[in-house]
Order: sequence, then structure tokens, then C-alpha cells
Amino acid sequence: MQPVSEFKEQLLLTAGVSPERIVEFSCGHVIPPDHLLPLCLCKGPSGMQFDFSYHSRDSPGLMDELGRALANLCTVVPGGVVCFFPSYDYERRVHTHWTKTGALEKINRKKQVFREPKSASQVEAVLSQYSRCIEFNARNQSEGTTGALLLCVVGGKLSEGINFSDDLGRCVVMIGLPYPNIKSPELAEKIAYLNSTASRYPDGQLPGQVHYENLCMKAVNQSIGRSIRHARDYACIALLDYRYT
Repeated sequence: MQPVSEFKEQLLLTAGVSPERIVEFSCGHVIPPDHLLPLCLCKGPSGMQFDFSYHSRDSPGLMDELGRALANLCTVVPGGVVCFFPSYDYERRVHTHWTKTGALEKINRKKQVFREPKSASQVEAVLSQYSRCIEFNARNQSEGTTGALLLCVVGGKLSEGINFSDDLGRCVVMIGLPYPNIKSPELAEKIAYLNSTASRYPDGQLPGQVHYENLCMKAVNQSIGRSIRHARDYACIALLDYRYT
């Protein structure tokens, strides 16, 4: 999975393999270009900048803006919308805030909201309810709601190995950039080791920083890959954070 520059640099080039001997091969997507709509949303409906960095994401105003953006997406996107948060804790705080402000009620008028359970034993039940809700609304379009919204967590139980094909995932929303905990002792040691043993990249970046960035982007790729599961599928990918630009 992209990016692979770190793999080449740390495993092959440091072992003495010349760049001329490295050949990259990748295949194009199975869908035509017009079946995928990628969007980078730097601002919300009222013009507030989407900055979900650790020091800014707890702003009540930002949570309100996120609620308005999701409500708008739920209005225009048919079927299922899968929304990924950077952590369980942040998903809980946003959900609690939306409940207090009434934003959750507004979203529920368009799509019934489901949440990723912390218990693995409850995952199947939540997915079944989410799927049945979408199927019911597809058959009864006059009921007012247009499908369902599933709130998930990057690196959680629904970000890997789950198939949100067709109406189960017409839009995948990524909230912020899911950087791992930089204070983790294991990650800190890995970054320190790479910085002390590997060479800087041609653009001057430290190997440890590249590793940290790649962990984030691979998590993003893994999550948004839950949609578009066959050649006739189609979906929208919405990346909510100004840093994606």
C-alpha cells in the first residue's frame, strides 16, 4: 500500500541495492474515473477552517461546523455514509456535543446514526442494523430519511476488512489526519532509531518523520478503501481538514 518510499529507503537502499535495480509496478483502479469523487474540504458551510489537529479539535465551534457539514452531506448523498474519527475518545466527545446542541437530531432527520461499538461482540449487530436501515429507506423513499450514517474510528473494528460496497458506502468521510500517539514509547524509540541510523531523504526530511507521516497516510488509505469494492461501484471520498492540501 502506498506510500512505499519508506520501504525502499529503509530496506533496499540501505542494504546497498542500487536505485536502478528497483522496479515499481502498480495497477490502475478497476473503476472508471467518473465513479470516484474525491473532495478535500478545508472549510465548513459557514467558512470556518477545518483544523482537527490535537490542539484545535476540541473547539465547540469546530464541532458545530463539523455537524453542519455532515448534515449537508447526509442531505445530498443517498444510501450510507461512513464517517471515520481519529480516535474513540474524540468520537465520543463530538457525539456528546452534538446531542447537547441538537446537531445529532438534525442529522437523524436525514440519516439514522449508528456508532461503532467498543465491544467486538456487538460489531455484527450494528452492521446488520446499519444495512437493514439503508435497505428499508431505499424501498421507502417517502419516509423522509435517505439512509444511514455510521460513525467509525480509524484503526478500530470497522476500518479494516469490512466491505462497505454499493449503498453501504456511497460516501466515506475522513475527519482530520489520524496521526498515531507521538508519546508512545515504542513509536518514540522507532523514530529515534531511524533518525540515528538511516540517511536523510533527498528533500532533507528525517527518516523518523517520514515514518510518522506514512503511518498516518496508510491509516487513511486503509479506511477510505472500505468503499469501491467492485468494478461497477461508485462513491465520494471527503477529506475534512485543511492539512490535506
